[in-house]
This record gives sequence, structure tokens and C-alpha cells, in this order.
Amino acid sequence: MNDRDKTPADAGQKGQGGYWSARFKGLLQVGAGNMFASSIIAGLLLGYLLDAWLDTAPIFMLILGALGFVAGMRNAKKALLATGRDEPQDKDSGRP
Repeated sequence: MNDRDKTPADAGQKGQGGYWSARFKGLLQVGAGNMFASSIIAGLLLGYLLDAWLDTAPIFMLILGALGFVAGMRNAKKALLATGRDEPQDKDSGRP
């Protein structure tokens, strides 16, 4: 397909991924925040339940809350890195 044959809509989507691609990336970024928060809440809740069951101080709540924080950071990082994988690399753009 020549450049003359492209419609303005085709030319506008080159390199941008289009409207729906941008919206999907936005949803993935919102999902990263939700994953982060839910991991921390799940860790704190499980720790609280373990502490209530074993009659201990908030040891398990602190430990599992910290593990939830680490897991949330890991999952959020994976989700945010996944949003940029389909973008073209600019490393080879200077080659003839």
C-alpha cells in the first residue's frame, strides 16, 4: 500500500496504536493500582485473621501486610511494563 492510498484515518494511527489501544493502556494502568491496593488489603486481612485465631499480637498482620506490599509492587510493575511492550523501539530508527 502506497502512502497515496492511505486514508487520513490510517495515517493518524501509524505509530500511535489507535484509540482503543490507548484506552486499553489506560485500563491496564488503573488495574495496576487496584492490584497494588488489593494485595496490601489481602495481606493485612489474612494477617488479622491469623492473629485473631492464634491470639497473638499483630505480628502476622505486619508480616503479611509487608508481604502484600511487596507482592503489590511486583504485580503493579509487571502491569505497567506490559503497557509499553507494543510500542516500537527507537533504537534502530537511525539506521538506513
